[in-house]
Amino acid sequence: MKRRGDAGRQLLALGLLAATCLAGCWLEAEPRGAGAAATGDAAGTLPRPDHIWPPRAGELYPDLELLNASGERISLASLKGRVILVEPIGMDCPACNAFAGGNRPGVGGFQGASSQQGLPSVDEALRRYAGVDPDDPRLVHVQLLLYDMGRRGAPTPELGRRWAEHFGVRGPNRLVLLGEPYLIGPASYAMIPGFQLVDREGLLRFDSTGHRPLHDLWRELLPALAGLLDEVPAGGA
Repeated sequence: MKRRGDAGRQLLALGLLAATCLAGCWLEAEPRGAGAAATGDAAGTLPRPDHIWPPRAGELYPDLELLNASGERISLASLKGRVILVEPIGMDCPACNAFAGGNRPGVGGFQGASSQQGLPSVDEALRRYAGVDPDDPRLVHVQLLLYDMGRRGAPTPELGRRWAEHFGVRGPNRLVLLGEPYLIGPASYAMIPGFQLVDREGLLRFDSTGHRPLHDLWRELLPALAGLLDEVPAGGA
């Protein structure tokens, strides 16, 4: 009976965490000032590359080529062979700030943004719910900064640099990538907050983004991570 009670309490805690995450999400249906969809239109967005957006579960993840916080252009295809945890981010989103580490002592939200209480950092979630070392070389955590602090456009390289410095994003398997204007629109906005899990072949296997995620973050995506890492051959990272 004790084991059953412990399991029930653990599931309840996970449910409460999921509800807390949704409470920290943006509540508007669309971003302030957004006039263009993610596929691009006549409202001044850049032409989009030849890929589908938003990503679709069970299909290859789009090969985004974006600037990192250091101003270098990175292609997601260059990460193939490792498991990629993609985190779409709005820089003033309370849940995003919490996952980035805003609830750690002395850190706080970025540039005064709120940090959703009750949510662990990504590193804590990986250890606690996936049983995975965040520094595992087979894993890459990509923070995809889609919206700036005003929710009006993509972040500048300077903002990306400050975000990385504020939350201490460093190391070979942690990347901050900056969204571009063609990604601005309802499709991207609906992905925040959340996570997507891409396997070593580049397939989007689990999608827990947005208010109605296809896969539950705590019960599906995170528990599946260790198994996907095991699919990476020794020395293949």
